[in-house]
Amino acid sequence: MRRLIDTEVTQVRTAEGRVITLRQLFVPYFIEQLLMNLMGTVNTLVLGHYSDDAVAAVGAAGQVMGLIYTFYAVVSGGASIIISHRLGEGSQKRASDAAFAAIVMGGVLSLAVSLCLFPFSGLLMQKLNLEGDVLQMATQYFRICILTSVLQGVMSAVSAVLRSYGKPVPAVACSIFMNAVNAVLNCIVVFRPFETPFHGASGIAVSGVISRSMALVLICICLVKSRLNLDLVHKRFRDLSCVRGILRVGMPGGISNLSYSLSQVVSTSILAILGTTALSAKIYISTIVFYVYVIGMSLGLSTAILIGWMTGAGEYEKAYRLNQQVLKIAITLNITLSLCMFLAYRPLMGLFTSNTEIIQMARGIFLIDIFVEIGRGFNHVEDNSLRGAGDVVFPMTVAIISCWCMSILFSYILGIRCGMGLYGCWIAFMMDEMFRGMLLWRRFRSRKWMRKRI
Repeated sequence: MRRLIDTEVTQVRTAEGRVITLRQLFVPYFIEQLLMNLMGTVNTLVLGHYSDDAVAAVGAAGQVMGLIYTFYAVVSGGASIIISHRLGEGSQKRASDAAFAAIVMGGVLSLAVSLCLFPFSGLLMQKLNLEGDVLQMATQYFRICILTSVLQGVMSAVSAVLRSYGKPVPAVACSIFMNAVNAVLNCIVVFRPFETPFHGASGIAVSGVISRSMALVLICICLVKSRLNLDLVHKRFRDLSCVRGILRVGMPGGISNLSYSLSQVVSTSILAILGTTALSAKIYISTIVFYVYVIGMSLGLSTAILIGWMTGAGEYEKAYRLNQQVLKIAITLNITLSLCMFLAYRPLMGLFTSNTEIIQMARGIFLIDIFVEIGRGFNHVEDNSLRGAGDVVFPMTVAIISCWCMSILFSYILGIRCGMGLYGCWIAFMMDEMFRGMLLWRRFRSRKWMRKRI
């Protein structure tokens, strides 16, 4: 019987003789992403006991923050690919320069974005069709998050550097610490065992700021003690010369993520037309299914790093075989887990709400989501494989077309015009993921990415 995984294909060897495997990258990366999502889940879970309006406010504002964080992914995504390729080539100096440039860019870019958007916090929330108390709470939450988003910008860059060097464990340790602090603070500001200056949505935002600040300090200490020969202290301005390369590689991925995040914001605005019940249901269900999403995403991002190493070393056929193996694993896991969530939808939704209308609505949504996750499995693996190989423009083009012609257009047609509500929107999400995944699958099979150079 053939083995499901060929271990020789799923690993690379560094210049120092150290072996980095898919498992070594995936497991810590999955745990890190899982814990990051757990932070949002804890927020939603706690706020669900506070009020549905608070859930809707934080969920809507969180969509906009997610959109903003895609700007920071330009840096981390581009840096990961550049660093992986340089390490695959055996160029330690150029890899170190890219790491330095990524951290500087992460801080500068996130600070600029926060200062530019803070004055328009209220206006941005109004554009989501929010009203009354929901609008007020969303604005409070967003102002605090955007003003301190530089924390996320720098953390994202530092995490990208550690992962590219095959050192993902420190990022996991910091996520564990951050989520533990965040969970404790959330319970304090919502349930208020003693008097606090913040509560509700604004309290949740402050909790996130405190926990991220402490995690940033910790991950920077880990970077300094990681012995990666980065020599960041003695870097000079000329060592930022690879900024252009990072932007050239990272910008298409950032635009793709931006397009997707923006489509989600518009989708949230569409759902707001359907009322608070549909909006809250979408937030609850998205929170649950993200635990399937994170598996494919973690596999894809881990694969991108290995393929970056392999293509940098000229091992194209090995990269191709790695993609084939990871795709099989991703699809199998996505189908299995999404089916389990469909069968257990009632107790899962019961963790967040007792609203019978929302719980009943979730049954059909979880059924549709099985097919959404199949498309996402293809999308995550093929998209990241192409990016890891340096083929970044094609995935961007497909993402933009698919997001707006499938997800948004058909969300409005099916959800609003045809009166299908949340079910119609989820069918549109399925169409988007399937269309995108199949096009990217064909692109990778064409082997055109083998001719790319970065």
